[in-house]
Amino acid sequence: MSRALVSIAYRGVKGISPETREHIFEVAKQLGYRPNGVAARLASRYTATIGVFLFDLYNEVFADIFEGVRSVTAEEGRPLVLSVGSRDGSREREGLEMLQNARADVIIAAGLMLPDAAVTKVGETTPVVSASRSIPGIDSAFASDEAGAELAVAHLHELGHRRIAHIASPPRQGYLGRKAGYERSMLVRGLAPLVREADYSQESAAVAAASLLDLAEPPTAIFANNDIAALGVIDVLSERGLRAGADLSIVGYDDTPVARLPTVSLTSVDLHAQRLGAVAAELALRRLSEPAAAIEQRSIDPELIPRGSTTAPPRG
Repeated sequence: MSRALVSIAYRGVKGISPETREHIFEVAKQLGYRPNGVAARLASRYTATIGVFLFDLYNEVFADIFEGVRSVTAEEGRPLVLSVGSRDGSREREGLEMLQNARADVIIAAGLMLPDAAVTKVGETTPVVSASRSIPGIDSAFASDEAGAELAVAHLHELGHRRIAHIASPPRQGYLGRKAGYERSMLVRGLAPLVREADYSQESAAVAAASLLDLAEPPTAIFANNDIAALGVIDVLSERGLRAGADLSIVGYDDTPVARLPTVSLTSVDLHAQRLGAVAAELALRRLSEPAAAIEQRSIDPELIPRGSTTAPPRG
């Protein structure tokens, strides 16, 4: 039995007798297809449900992505089911399975670190839309992290910085582009990359920043993997009686609300999180209405937002 025939039955296309439809459902179950609730909702006139998986809520960028999703789905009257992971990425599979068990008809996943193949496997039973990362074979809405890193390095270089360090996240799928983009941008300018790794917490970033500042030749600027890491750098500066901008330039990533606070004034790369969420929702709605449509990858250009945390390097 072809997947196309199963899809037709689950979508409620006319021309299939009730007996045939039930037979298809039974065979599909035996073949390992996960019931996704489409047929039941069609029969009872329920609206298809959209599942949303967020990496965590510690980083405000994921709340912004969710708001973008909600703004689009609310106009269509689509119910949402939310699943939230953990900062160490240990609950991703569990979170996606929860949405499948909740019979979501399509899943929007933001911040996944699972390998491409694992996400594609989920998509074989429930359509998946990736928000913030491009995954081959999966509908995706994303902003190029490599391009964002180039914006950060170019900005600091134009200000006169040459010793530019990077605080990177652990080397897991979905979080590699910023480091790769930083290293490439440094090398093309004839500069030596200087990388320290930190997990997804402000405290870990502070430890990484301290190790950089303790070098015999410390950097004059730090490009942080996200705004949370940038705040960790600012914490270390404060402890040492130093100031962001005046004593060390700092660039964050995500342009979360905290970066815009006058007391923080953090230069940051804006990946336009709400727009990403809205585009992901549009792709999810399209997948619901056109299950056989070609996979679509939609890129949004990141933008550097300069603020007070970046200035020319100190003299001497």
